[in-house]
Amino acid sequence: MPTLTYREAAKRVGRSRRAIQYWRARGMPMEWETRNGQRVRVVEQRTLLAWWRQRLKNDPVHQQRLRAQIAAQMEAQG
Repeated sequence: MPTLTYREAAKRVGRSRRAIQYWRARGMPMEWETRNGQRVRVVEQRTLLAWWRQRLKNDPVHQQRLRAQIAAQMEAQG
């Protein structure tokens, strides 16, 4: 499974590096890996996406957007 650095993970989910660091501090599992002779923290892509989906699921703003999108689709159908 591919692993992502803070920067790569942030870009993948559209968040800041600081958000990824915050998630790690809140329990998202990350490991150390050596890249180009330097040790960097990495997260498995599968773990990152599962963590991100859980955050979206609990976000009231995201839920409101989903409800609005579903209502617009229902209205368009008739």
